[in-house]
Amino acid sequence: MNKIKTLLIANRGEIACRVIRTAKRLGVKTVAIYADVDRNALHCQLADEAYCVGTVPAEKSYLNMHNILSIAKQCRADAIHPGYGFLSENASFAALCEQQGFIFVGPSSNAIAKMAVKDEAKKIMQQANVPTTPGYMGQDQDVFTLTQAANQIGFPLILKAAKGGGGKGMRVVHHANDLTEIIDSAKRESMMSFGDDTLFIEKYLQQARHIEVQIFRDHAGNAVHLFERDCSLQRRHQKIIEESPAIGITDEIKQKLFQAAINCAHAINYVGAGTVEFLYSSDHQFYFMEMNTRLQVEHPVTEMITGLDLVEWQLRIADGEDLPLSQSKISTQGHAIEARIYAEDPIHHFLPATGTIKKIILPETENYRLDSGIQEQDKVSIYFDPLLAKMIVHAANRIEAINTLHQVLDQYHILGLTTNLPFLRKILLDTTFQSAKMHTQYVETHLARLLPTTTTLTKESISQACLIYLLHRKIQALTVLENHSPWDKCNAWRLNLAHKETLHLQYQDEDLIFQVEHTGENTFQLSCTDKQIDVHVGGELLHNKLHFYSSSQQGIVDFYIDEEEIVLFPKGKEFIFTFATPATDPEVLQITNHHLLAPMPGIITKIWISPGDNVLAGSKLLALEAMKMEHTLCAPKDGLIKSIHFQVGDQVEERCQLIDFE
Repeated sequence: MNKIKTLLIANRGEIACRVIRTAKRLGVKTVAIYADVDRNALHCQLADEAYCVGTVPAEKSYLNMHNILSIAKQCRADAIHPGYGFLSENASFAALCEQQGFIFVGPSSNAIAKMAVKDEAKKIMQQANVPTTPGYMGQDQDVFTLTQAANQIGFPLILKAAKGGGGKGMRVVHHANDLTEIIDSAKRESMMSFGDDTLFIEKYLQQARHIEVQIFRDHAGNAVHLFERDCSLQRRHQKIIEESPAIGITDEIKQKLFQAAINCAHAINYVGAGTVEFLYSSDHQFYFMEMNTRLQVEHPVTEMITGLDLVEWQLRIADGEDLPLSQSKISTQGHAIEARIYAEDPIHHFLPATGTIKKIILPETENYRLDSGIQEQDKVSIYFDPLLAKMIVHAANRIEAINTLHQVLDQYHILGLTTNLPFLRKILLDTTFQSAKMHTQYVETHLARLLPTTTTLTKESISQACLIYLLHRKIQALTVLENHSPWDKCNAWRLNLAHKETLHLQYQDEDLIFQVEHTGENTFQLSCTDKQIDVHVGGELLHNKLHFYSSSQQGIVDFYIDEEEIVLFPKGKEFIFTFATPATDPEVLQITNHHLLAPMPGIITKIWISPGDNVLAGSKLLALEAMKMEHTLCAPKDGLIKSIHFQVGDQVEERCQLIDFE
């Protein structure tokens, strides 16, 4: 790189991590920015330097142009990569970068501006002989004018935010009676999202496919395409699964698509990476939809089939180099599919999910690519996009790619919050998707069939959960106790009696009561009358896998366990068991695996002990104020205080770790 020695990435999450990795490979120093809640985020750890850009919400941090440019000056950045989202398609930000001497890794502010106003972009495309859908792009925005235009176009139709994208401000209208209310709604969302409520109207193409073309153009005016992607599988105009190549489109039509996309780039003197999106109708016609003047979320599928690094191409072109390859030197091999993994709850209307990531279990196979911006103990908040990661696979053909992706997603687990992983697994098994007959409305019209269903709890999984609990408890006991006394062994030892005990677990709202007899070192006779279980089992825990055996079967199953729950993952399913403990005195803290847990939320008002203190059972540890009453928390057994996580005045949550002991 001749000009770009230091690169500031004006983004967060997986795309920031993605850009950082390529920049480092090219020998470019990387600088991350972060909102205060992202201080320990993965992209900050990967970058050579990291600076706080502000607080939440994004308007005060990742959308704060002044703060970003101040940091760019402070770290002496040569260039700024905007990633996607946030300021990536903001012409004003690109212009400020140009004015202040920073290389903007993307097109010029003028090119961004021409494509940012969607109705104006359509006019430019019409002049460049790129097919567009019939519609209304006028300046008169009163409801009467819009209604008149809609009636002339005919229903169904689609309203779009003139200065927006990403599905915001976009509404499909099927009936004239609904138009006024939907116009108001689309205008409100457009104003909130983009600061402008201008709408334009298009004829809505039913059962159309979303086909997009990846293009690059350099400063010398050379342009190439990197083939197409099929992004038809969407929900509320948000992409779910993307793939390349697109199945069922002739080479002749593809060549016309490629040329239309290149014409689009030439028409606005485009420089860098761009994606031209088209609707492909059931009668084999295509129409310009919009141009995304940035790197797309789904760019990895293009990288997988071409073997090229699109971020490297971005940086080289921004550095002033010509296109790395001519069109004749670019080819494809095989089929690639990407699945977007969101923190959202498909069962409850895809509401965004929040929480702390307890554990990430990666697939065993190496036949996948994971673009991720998360790590264990990250807190997923309400402030940013719920995209957590993207899983990408490449195979010889589409069917192999689908099967591989399903296998990989079966082995990939994110614990601590709800994700759309079960939804993705269900889609990959759908026969219509497998036969490549989906369209942009397919998910919406068949949602009930595609949503994950409640999995029936099996006797085997119940027994495995109990076995995990027993084996894990034994391991914990061995690490805590000197184990000289039979009273301290976790094997239900009784003098001259069988080693029996009763265990309680819960699954959803159901109590599971086990009678357990310890028959050997790691073997047990388990009985659960309510579930008609009476089985002899054994096994061992290796990392996050239970190796189990019984009289009827043996195998391996992934699991996770902590102080609150056991989670089993048999063949991509998920069963969550919680520990059912008898009611205890709320003023006595429970000990679980070296930790003292708060029995309720409250404020710490007094601490009687310090790290290093030896305490006796019943000794005062700390006082917790809850509901205007102070509760004294006492030690339930003898021990050594290792560390204290809070101080007087701190607010604590129920079952959070207060004190570590040994």
